[in-house]
Amino acid sequence: MSLYTNARELLAPRRLKPPVEWAFDNCKLRDNVTELPGSLKIFDYAQLPMNDLVDPEVQKVTLCWASQTSKSTTMYTGVAYLLSEFPKDTIWIMPSAENARNFSKGRWLPFLEDCAALRAQCPISASSGRIDTDKITNMRQEFLSCTLTFAGAGSENNVKSAPVAYLVMDEIDEIAPDIRMAAKERIKGRREYKIIQTSTPTDEVGGVWEEYLNGDQRVYFMPCPHCGEFIDFQWRQTMPDGKQRYGIAFDEGARLESGEWDFDQVARTSHYRCQCCDGEILDAHKPQMIKQGEWRAQNLNAPRNHHSYHLNSLYAPAITFAGLMVDWLQNCKTPHGLKKFVQGNLAEPWREDWANTDQADANQLERDYQRGDLQGEYRILGVDTQTDHFRYVVRGIESSGDSYLIDYGSVASFTDLDRVFSQHHCHKAIIDCAGDRTQEIYEEVYRRRNNWFGSRGWDKMEEPYRLQRKDPFTGDHKGRAGKMGKILYLHVNKGVWEPEIVQLRSGQMSGFYTFQGTPKDYFDQLFAVYWKKETDRSGHIKVRRKVKRCGDHYFDCECLIRALSKFIGIARVDRQGGPIIGEPAPKKKKNRATAGRSSTGGFW
Repeated sequence: MSLYTNARELLAPRRLKPPVEWAFDNCKLRDNVTELPGSLKIFDYAQLPMNDLVDPEVQKVTLCWASQTSKSTTMYTGVAYLLSEFPKDTIWIMPSAENARNFSKGRWLPFLEDCAALRAQCPISASSGRIDTDKITNMRQEFLSCTLTFAGAGSENNVKSAPVAYLVMDEIDEIAPDIRMAAKERIKGRREYKIIQTSTPTDEVGGVWEEYLNGDQRVYFMPCPHCGEFIDFQWRQTMPDGKQRYGIAFDEGARLESGEWDFDQVARTSHYRCQCCDGEILDAHKPQMIKQGEWRAQNLNAPRNHHSYHLNSLYAPAITFAGLMVDWLQNCKTPHGLKKFVQGNLAEPWREDWANTDQADANQLERDYQRGDLQGEYRILGVDTQTDHFRYVVRGIESSGDSYLIDYGSVASFTDLDRVFSQHHCHKAIIDCAGDRTQEIYEEVYRRRNNWFGSRGWDKMEEPYRLQRKDPFTGDHKGRAGKMGKILYLHVNKGVWEPEIVQLRSGQMSGFYTFQGTPKDYFDQLFAVYWKKETDRSGHIKVRRKVKRCGDHYFDCECLIRALSKFIGIARVDRQGGPIIGEPAPKKKKNRATAGRSSTGGFW
């Protein structure tokens, strides 16, 4: 009977603990390390990715996770589990040999010494009775049943050697694509293998973001404590009317007299708002929500063997909603700060259009006045010409430079534009003359030449703008037709004024406002223009201007208004007072020293 029992126990299948339980029972970290594997019992979203390591149907695991979400702990605890329970040769690749050496010496080896199950796999020195340091080194660890090699990604030679079963790549966005391809050759031909790859995303193509999209794109959903609907934490929420807003809400009146944010009040009032019921979700709700959450695949056409996971910092128990919002408001005004926040906290790749098209900030532009209320000391009408109608924007501007959207819309004729001009007591108007209605526009501007400017935008100009006096009937601009027979024609440098509107609409420059409850169609067009890096056929990277399908007419109107306001001197640093709104002053005769220079506002 005893022999039968012993045989049954010997032949019985192994009863393995799940990876998280194994980590809780076997792994410890020292006091000077903040991330504890035991905390994986709290970070329930880490359980499924770790279980993938023992799932024979999963051969590739991609973690596109933000900072403070236990990405590193999840990865190296999972590797320890594999080496202890399913030992196979492993290579762990980091961006550089220095990165690999520092990580192994500072984190991995202390972790190994404190992990009883993994320490049992280490060879023991006969002389000292301790771990054999000749075989367990910083860059290569020869365990009893397998070998773990750390390598830097500086050269293909570093990742080329004997085949392995487990390939671990950390911060893959900092590893060249050809190095990653060479590393994958190490598992070629094996039926049983694991690829574990993680990174903070940098670009859309060629890194962890592309790997995430190629996988099944898992997102973590949790029940709202108020309505019970399963939601995911989103930094930007799109509402049913198409408008965007921040997932984290706070008291929008939290401003100081200077106009800067009162960060203490922002922090006190910050909370996440459920996208289903608008309920206030506090940091205290997060642990229970995460405990009851589940991963849901968004890409059902992905290969079954590739599980990819995305997680932003809103999920991290150690990070508060208030801390994230304050960090955003403090850092999003500069491209560098915005880029760091998007990549590090949102776990999203940096796109050139991130700073250009994010409408979640749009409601921050609204002020407490109604559409049509006269604002500003000076009012300018900007008009974009279309084949059968006109798009217009009326903006009021203070001598300080602060400007307010008064009205916008579409009209059919110049008679309608005259009504808009008169209704809002405009001082000046500027209209785009390019296109298939040029001569018609010239003549209409001529009829209104005391208050109207013709204009045209250029991609390349030396000056921010250049004024011409143009005869609309002959095209003469040399002065032969006389001053009174010409219209004022402002050439506008789009390369100067479009980036200014981008900075104004995103709040990177202050003083650009809209009326309360500004409709979505205005914001759609205001944020429609963005710039994106593209690679041409020769491999050169170029930045190209892009426009969303909704069109950019109101954006163009705002550019014209901005250029004209600066031309006539509003809030220009070389002028102490406001602009001269009446007739332009006569030109001074140029001498030889100034001949050939273009005008940048001398008529005013």
